[in-house]
Amino acid sequence: MPTKDIYIGTMSGTSADAVESCALNIDNKSVSIIGSYSTKITSNDQTKILNLASGMTTTAQEFGEINQLCTRYFLKSIQGLVRKNSFKHSRVKGIGLSGQTVWHAPKSKHPFSIQLGDPNYISHTLGVPVVSDFRNSHIVLGGEGAPLTTYFHHEMFKSQKSRLIINLGGITNFTFIKRSFVLGSDAGPANALMDIYCQKVLKKKFDKGGLIAAKGDIHASSVNEMSKHSFFQKKLPKSTGKEIFNLNFIPKKLLNGLEGLFNEHQMFVNKVICTNYAKTLIVTEVDNLSKAGLNIIKGSNLNEIGVIPKKIKKIGFFEKLFHIFS
Repeated sequence: MPTKDIYIGTMSGTSADAVESCALNIDNKSVSIIGSYSTKITSNDQTKILNLASGMTTTAQEFGEINQLCTRYFLKSIQGLVRKNSFKHSRVKGIGLSGQTVWHAPKSKHPFSIQLGDPNYISHTLGVPVVSDFRNSHIVLGGEGAPLTTYFHHEMFKSQKSRLIINLGGITNFTFIKRSFVLGSDAGPANALMDIYCQKVLKKKFDKGGLIAAKGDIHASSVNEMSKHSFFQKKLPKSTGKEIFNLNFIPKKLLNGLEGLFNEHQMFVNKVICTNYAKTLIVTEVDNLSKAGLNIIKGSNLNEIGVIPKKIKKIGFFEKLFHIFS
């Protein structure tokens, strides 16, 4: 019985923290997974890639060097995949190189999309045909260039039932399948914003397991502000990336961390003796904000949190004294 052909796909997502590779058996009737392999990208190299993707000024030489740097990661991941699953390069009929996206502009005056990763180097080194530049091929044909997973979803999940597949990567995308009808589109940000917030404000690489987010509450005014962006008004299908959903997209009041939250609602952390008295002056809405602030502050003594209302009900001797101490 003939052995099925092996195909390999390799890519890196918007976080640029690792390269993922997967080997598949494919024939006209079925697709089956042989195995996968992940190669971690060092923090130093990750920073270089993310700086490029954020639009920081660079030179042609620096761009070329980062491109070849990424290429080595893709090659290393593919070689690790082959070793781990004990098959020879000669059995691999083709490699799909999605690459590392650093800029995506399908609706610019001259539409384009840029992915790092040199297919020529990988093909020559392994002696295997490499297919790449998927996004630009899609854009030339009138598409958005992303999400490309729509085609895979349709092949794997098509049936008589309607299906909706949602992918939460750096960017959120979805595929809707209803018999022969297929629609795929980006929907907005996901981990891209959470990661940058963790790194810049919380000084963590990312929110592992979503534990930080699980303890939070929805900041309605910020959500409303971000939802007004023109991307959300565009018709489907559409695509996006870190060109839009980056640090500059997050409202400044959120980037200021706790200090910004306190200033916005006139909350101050002080060792004051009249906190309980101050609470009697607070209107209900502000009191709720106070309690939300207390939940955020870990390890603080509740008696050291004071809240100054925007409008004090009455001004007397004790009120003036409170303002002096605070």
